Amino acid sequence: MDHSTFASFLARRRKELGLTQKELADRLHVTDKAISKWETGKGFPDIKLLEPLAQALDVTLVELIQGEQQERDSVTMDEAGVILTQAMDRSQKAAALGYLRLLRWLLGGLSTLCLLALLPNLLFFFSNLYCHFLLSPNLGVIGGADGPTVIITQSEPLPDILTIGVPSVILVACIVLLIRVTLLMRRMK
Repeated sequence: MDHSTFASFLARRRKELGLTQKELADRLHVTDKAISKWETGKGFPDIKLLEPLAQALDVTLVELIQGEQQERDSVTMDEAGVILTQAMDRSQKAAALGYLRLLRWLLGGLSTLCLLALLPNLLFFFSNLYCHFLLSPNLGVIGGADGPTVIITQSEPLPDILTIGVPSVILVACIVLLIRVTLLMRRMK
């Protein structure tokens, strides 16, 4: 069963009972936004909520998971096992997507911090190169036996490897991980 079958069954059954999303949410101790997500197929209830949801909708757990009311009163053990496995898979998938969204936000924040840490050093580096080598280079020429030697002097030191190298490596790693997490999330949907 897919999310759309479950979602349409949930909405239809709630309306048959004359319940609003808020009333159903209050019975389950969740928000009405959660009910809305379930009914639009954008989310799936946690496995702990399936039994209380079935009771609130006055259907069996099997009917709720299958997304249709059944004529017969029982299902075989195999059918129940398949249905329960599907419900658990959907619940685990929804939880995994939530964790991946959180990871994506954390990686995005870390990337932003690294970029902000790099920005002053990169601006300093390129302005220093521009000023010293293109505008007014401090060149000293010394003659020698094998020809003139050019000495370039610099008044300010360039940023060291810790201020540019480490944030650069972290930034690249975060970008690579962001791409991989985004692709994984797309495959999971």
